[in-house]
Amino acid sequence: MTTVLLAHGSPDPRHRQGIEAVADGLRSARPGTPVRLAYLETDEPSAAVLGRELTGDVVVVPMLITPAYHARTDVPRAARELAAGGAQVRVTDPLAPHPLLLDAVVERLASSGHAPDPGTDVLLVAGGSSDGTARRSLDELLVDHTPPGWGRWRGTTLREPEVVAEAVAQAEQAGHRLVVLAFTLAEGVLHDAAERLAAEHGADFVRGGLGRTRSVVDLVALRATPA
Repeated sequence: MTTVLLAHGSPDPRHRQGIEAVADGLRSARPGTPVRLAYLETDEPSAAVLGRELTGDVVVVPMLITPAYHARTDVPRAARELAAGGAQVRVTDPLAPHPLLLDAVVERLASSGHAPDPGTDVLLVAGGSSDGTARRSLDELLVDHTPPGWGRWRGTTLREPEVVAEAVAQAEQAGHRLVVLAFTLAEGVLHDAAERLAAEHGADFVRGGLGRTRSVVDLVALRATPA
């Protein structure tokens, strides 16, 4: 069975590099399993192009970590295109919501020298959506699966810069340190916007996409495994 990682795509080459890192991790975790990439926009191959090559059983994992328009509209269209050459296509749930995404955040924190500390607050900044589903999904994930041993965890989106100011003020009032991370799979446009937002408010920022973690590779493998 071929696994296709269906990603958003970006004019920033770092996005593609981050998705390719996930694919490489999945190939290492599942030797002998073909892993291909396809993109909803900008990058190549598109689903339409890759679909001409695919045959047999194919599982498609949408590389989306917040619910968005793409999951409801673009992913079904891409699935049809991937099946155009005769492949039997099964589409999994997107990566979100799942607690392994928060494990990936903890991995990123550890890689930058941050250990669990009740005096360290963590703010996750997602890309956002016009209907607010991205923020609600992130909030629900944090309510149910907040990693232990830290200060306050909260989420926001690039559409809500005032939340960053609030988080900074609350951390200062409590005598805590605030660390900000982009809730994105890869570095790129959204990642850099989150970094600028953190800098504008004097908060520490942890660079790097969540795709370069073992937890995200494990999550992709879990999604690709038949129930």
